[in-house]
Amino acid sequence: MKVQISRALAISLLTVAGTNLSLPGNAQSDTPASNSPETGQVRVHVSPEEAYIWVDDKATSHRSSTLKLAPGEHKITVYNYGYKPETHNVTVKAGERQEVEARLQPAGEPVSGPWGRIQIERVRGDALVFLNGTTPEFFVGHVDEMNNEIFGDQALIVPVGKQQVHVLENRTEKEIWAGTVEVKENQRLIIYTTYPPNEQLVYKNWPEGAKLSQLKRFEAGTASAAIAVAPVKSKLAVDHTDVQCNEPVKVSWDSTDAAHTIIKANDAPLAYTVAGAVEQRPLQTTKYEFHAAGPGGIVNSEATVNVDNSVKTSLSPATSEQRYIKVGDKVQEQGVTELKWTATNADSVKIDPLGVVTGANGNPTIQISPEKDSPGPVDETHTYKITATNICGGSATSVATVHLTGSIGPEQVAAAEPPPELPETASPLPLLALTGLLFLGTGGILKRTRIK
Repeated sequence: MKVQISRALAISLLTVAGTNLSLPGNAQSDTPASNSPETGQVRVHVSPEEAYIWVDDKATSHRSSTLKLAPGEHKITVYNYGYKPETHNVTVKAGERQEVEARLQPAGEPVSGPWGRIQIERVRGDALVFLNGTTPEFFVGHVDEMNNEIFGDQALIVPVGKQQVHVLENRTEKEIWAGTVEVKENQRLIIYTTYPPNEQLVYKNWPEGAKLSQLKRFEAGTASAAIAVAPVKSKLAVDHTDVQCNEPVKVSWDSTDAAHTIIKANDAPLAYTVAGAVEQRPLQTTKYEFHAAGPGGIVNSEATVNVDNSVKTSLSPATSEQRYIKVGDKVQEQGVTELKWTATNADSVKIDPLGVVTGANGNPTIQISPEKDSPGPVDETHTYKITATNICGGSATSVATVHLTGSIGPEQVAAAEPPPELPETASPLPLLALTGLLFLGTGGILKRTRIK
């Protein structure tokens, strides 16, 4: 059972004992400060009363306080672990006073173990304590909420495992003590901040931890406080671990109780949200990392997607032997064949000498003509080459040949018909007589012509 003693009773006891007590956490007096022509006043009322006030992202005051601020715009944020932070933007005018109410609402489910406990000693009670970061999101309370005062229990209860502890000076945020500690199940770790380094960490049994089931994240009494920090949980998943170049991959992640998150792809930032999903088309083997950090720990998850950038090609004619016959200007015979091709994991395909082709396969029809055009025999080998590439740097080639034979001939001209042949039994005398008569007649004509 916790011992509950009022602050008034505590002061009375110390007064009787002759001890001068400065109550922890009263960084500023609740007595309103006088107005100044150079500043304005903002009275900030906080609930729960242990909450801490940040002004323009600077630690400023514990509990309800009257703040003296320079004229202008200011951001006032109130934090308390286990509650949703509340931010107020105010416009301060010199010599004027205004009121701000910050009534924080509880946030988060009750926390379950296993647990250990951290106790901080040898430092002022108003020092700020952070776990796993030093921005306000990692603030868990003050030293006076997590040490063993004689008037009640102050306990910082944290998940088992490694925790980075930062103790900072009130208001200035100057580092008093920092280090990574190992929190052990059902053990109390006492940090003596001013002891020699090898004597600063002391472990003691904490049997009460084994008896606890669930705890509220924050609970405070008159002279007691229990801060139960929830563990950070995260997960990262990819729907495919082996893909081809530029093939889509779904990357999803989720986290709870994380203050800062980042997901990276091969060390390049991809997103900063606590949860989400994106479609990626990796061009190389990619390691995805999800970093989630909060007061309850730091969790790193990773998943690797292996990218196959290899390209495969094939090229072959349906028939590798073709005929070509040409006589004059007329092609009398020309073979036709199909050129079958395939290309996998490629986004650009070209076949020389045909040009660019599309798709993953095809079978264009080709007619082959000889390179020579002069008469003579044809005996040529024609070469076809496929080249396929992808944007991941992969490439492949294949070669096919077609053997072309035949001939090219000149245009044919028809030959003159020979005179008719005499029969072998015929006599040449009639023909000779006819020739003689023709000769005599010709001579007579010429003679008469001369006489005239």
